[in-house]
Amino acid sequence: MRIAHRLAVVVLAIALLLVLLLVPRHGHGQSEQRFDDCIVRASALPTQQLLAATARQYGIERSPRRGLLNVSVEGLGDPPRTLNADVSAEVSDLTGHRQPIALRETSENGDIDYLGEFRLTGSGTYLFTVHVALPGRARPHVMKFSQEYVIE
Repeated sequence: MRIAHRLAVVVLAIALLLVLLLVPRHGHGQSEQRFDDCIVRASALPTQQLLAATARQYGIERSPRRGLLNVSVEGLGDPPRTLNADVSAEVSDLTGHRQPIALRETSENGDIDYLGEFRLTGSGTYLFTVHVALPGRARPHVMKFSQEYVIE
């Protein structure tokens, strides 16, 4: 009974994290910043928390030492829709070690997301900087947020 309960809790936690990853535009615990022409949403989690099938579908390596950044850019129109943008990002730990995150655009059901993997060097707080350049805009929007990771 205890094993079945633990397994059910783990499956529920993974399902919740999957929803957070694949539906960033609905505001489930990720960072969000509103600008004058768009809303940028971002979430980051260890890739080990992804279901194996989901990781395979998106070509993501599952590992406790890899993170996944998911960014979406939503227009302010009615109804709101995700936008194409030039999105770049970097992550750093509190010691200042920086690494760029190579993002790739994905599209599912007309929604656009930008996904990128990064290395987790250990437990602690990681600082993310996301740059979003919309077509016709002279300067990119910059969003910063942090995420705590525990590496076991």
